[in-house]
Amino acid sequence: MTKSITFAPHDLQGAAAAKSVIETPLLRTVTGERAFGASTADEAVKTAESKKDNKKEYTADAIPQVTGLKRLSEKPDSIRIGWDPIDGVDGYNIYRRDDNAEGASYTLFSIAKTAGMDIRNLRTGSKYSFKVTPYIKNNQSITEGEGTEVTFGTAPTDVENFRMTDETKSAISLSWDQNDRADGYLLERCYKGKWSDYQTFDKNTTEYTDSDLEAGRAYYYRICAYREDSTGTMPGAKSTIRTVAGLLGPKDDDSASKLGRVSLDYKESKYADGYQIYYSRDKENWEHLGDTESTHFSTSRLENGETYFFRIFPYKTVDGHDITGTFTELSFVANKEIYDKEVGDTYVEVSLDDQHMWYIVDGDVYLDSDCVTGNYGSADTPKGYFEVNSKASPCTLKGDDYVSYVTYWMPFIGGGWGLHDADWRSSFGGNIYKGNGSHGCVNLPPKVAKEMYAVIEVGTPVIVY
Repeated sequence: MTKSITFAPHDLQGAAAAKSVIETPLLRTVTGERAFGASTADEAVKTAESKKDNKKEYTADAIPQVTGLKRLSEKPDSIRIGWDPIDGVDGYNIYRRDDNAEGASYTLFSIAKTAGMDIRNLRTGSKYSFKVTPYIKNNQSITEGEGTEVTFGTAPTDVENFRMTDETKSAISLSWDQNDRADGYLLERCYKGKWSDYQTFDKNTTEYTDSDLEAGRAYYYRICAYREDSTGTMPGAKSTIRTVAGLLGPKDDDSASKLGRVSLDYKESKYADGYQIYYSRDKENWEHLGDTESTHFSTSRLENGETYFFRIFPYKTVDGHDITGTFTELSFVANKEIYDKEVGDTYVEVSLDDQHMWYIVDGDVYLDSDCVTGNYGSADTPKGYFEVNSKASPCTLKGDDYVSYVTYWMPFIGGGWGLHDADWRSSFGGNIYKGNGSHGCVNLPPKVAKEMYAVIEVGTPVIVY
């Protein structure tokens, strides 16, 4: 079926200049006609001249129909379409219908002189139908042939908030936000270094649990939303997460708030290489406190009376990436109590787990340092609330099997346990106390002991925990 329609010259020019359409031929010939696919200027000229000399003539009822209409390439907001050229026609009318709009109909939006064009400024994850009709012209009259229709879709946007929501020793649960422009989702999984198409979901599915997994093994997942059209499936960009089966949040091991800090203590998590610690004051905004390979983490001083939330993520390093598992969440109200006593603003604090000493004066850290406490398991420094009971400089310390000469002596349990310099040591902190600890005292670097001795007063509380 053919029909004749009449356009004013400015209508043709206006349609061809629409901002949303760019024709795709590579070169313009000297006659102003474009040669689709020509690779050089000479070739383009020859192509145009050849077409002019060999132009076929069609009657109004014998204009061939377009064939080979297809999508050549796509982006989230544009489509390149093409079709088999028809010798003898003067051009092609391009009609478009927005299939996302209810009750939409075809409208003429561009005229092409060659067999292809780029269509831009489209909505992502949308469907559009196109109808291409060849035409011939005679003076101001244009006669169209039968139209060829096809439906194409633009790629949907990325899947957002793709995450692991839970896991056990043999299962990993995944979820993602629904994409309103998707017809469904494609999930891929990487196992032992090989990616494979794994699962396909409909547009209403936003979670999946992968089961029968090998504990301690790394599994990578990537997901994309897709649209379907007459040519097949149109996938969007992929979002990726990395997981390790069985990498579970550690069990709490008597974590507590004391002396304005929170001491996080937890059981070892199997398969973990370390732990990432986060905190929040509102459970919405989380900040990274630090990483540790230990099952103990002590915070800095917190605001007294305020509530703090903590998350402990075990992690395993695989292929240079730190992959986190599920987390353990704890909450505490920061307080200055310890051993059922309210501590004032000036005191000495010694953490056996951290092997660290803080000297707090009027609520601020005046001095802090790594230290070495009593040898673990055989001469442990006593825990408790004590007070500096005297000062001496210098002093000779005697035990059943040792004699030590120190310059700065600040005892807090009788005359047998105290803080003092240890100039025979070249390093402090860490795990030195496990195997090479003191006889029970708190060993300090000489410079630190000297500075503390100069200002500390008898009666100052000493808290060891």
